[in-house]
Amino acid sequence: MTHKKTYTILFTCMICGIGVVSLLFLLSEHKLHRDNSFTRRFAGHPAIKAKQLDLAYNSYYIAGADQGKIYLGNSISPFHLIILDTVLQNKETIRLTLDQDSLPYKSIQLRVIPPYFFLTDGVMPYIFRGNTTDWKARSVMDKPAYFSQVEPIDSVSLVIRGLSGKTRENVLGKISLSEITKVDLSHELLQKQIDGIFDTDGVLQYNRQLQKLVYTYRYRNQFIVADTNLQLSHLGKTIDTISRAQIEVGTIASKNQLKMAAPPLTVNKNSTTYGDYLFVNSKLIGKYEPIHIWERASIIDVYNLVENTYEFSFYIYGIKKDKLRSFRVLHDKFIGLIGNHIVTYQLDTNLFKNLLPHSKEDVDSKIIALTDGF
Repeated sequence: MTHKKTYTILFTCMICGIGVVSLLFLLSEHKLHRDNSFTRRFAGHPAIKAKQLDLAYNSYYIAGADQGKIYLGNSISPFHLIILDTVLQNKETIRLTLDQDSLPYKSIQLRVIPPYFFLTDGVMPYIFRGNTTDWKARSVMDKPAYFSQVEPIDSVSLVIRGLSGKTRENVLGKISLSEITKVDLSHELLQKQIDGIFDTDGVLQYNRQLQKLVYTYRYRNQFIVADTNLQLSHLGKTIDTISRAQIEVGTIASKNQLKMAAPPLTVNKNSTTYGDYLFVNSKLIGKYEPIHIWERASIIDVYNLVENTYEFSFYIYGIKKDKLRSFRVLHDKFIGLIGNHIVTYQLDTNLFKNLLPHSKEDVDSKIIALTDGF
């Protein structure tokens, strides 16, 4: 056998080997991300793009939305606030001030619930509260309470996600600021599957219309609905099939810390809640959905929290190479941040029939009748 023939055979075997490995990888990726045995409903045009505005920077985040106004905080300049109307025409820039000359911070976040606003840092930790009439805030927490996520309920109450001193796992809780700082934690709401930290990661929100806190797991098909006393109202499921977090957790021995040992399978990237609804930006593609749209757009799945049902889905299209990174809903407007841009979509109120609040008695009576899951 000549050297040329030998090289040809070896080269052919190498190409075939690479081809087989590549095919197996693509088939596994296809099965993981597409063949999840669920089908979405796309009903008419639930959301139609209305406006977009270039903010020049991608460091803005949605700190609140109420009374026809959108409040944008800035992760790089934490005392800088932009106020926009929902048609993105009128813009106001605010400089927040504190009752302290200098303030060290590591993870500062702004939340606006007119007529109040909060500046918080769960790492340092501190909570400042002020009024939107003058945008001046003062410290309102008299003993330390550490947290990784926070959402105000009213002027004196905030729901949090933090790390339990007892279990060293994620827990949901509530901070009360009436006269002295009081912290209540629930060790029952978040359900551990693997490590109690990464597997319970998710997005915490407060629904003012239903007066419920909502926590959407990031790596499994479940969300939690609870009342302001941290009592479980019901569990809901997203429509995909990932019921157990598909993550691998390792340890950094020198620091005795947990870490992700491999990239996790993200099920629910982000979410928001308004009226009867939970809006979830899913990361999993369903059956019969075109790949070319999936590559350009973000999928929003809509759930009815009162009826505990999946309603339908719609797309939010990206701008250039950027896709949706965060969003809120205010009345009949979907507000999203895409790269440097803020966009608004008009929601079809014929499909979204329950964006306005019910009476508390009506909500409670319906939620009491819910079963665990769908």
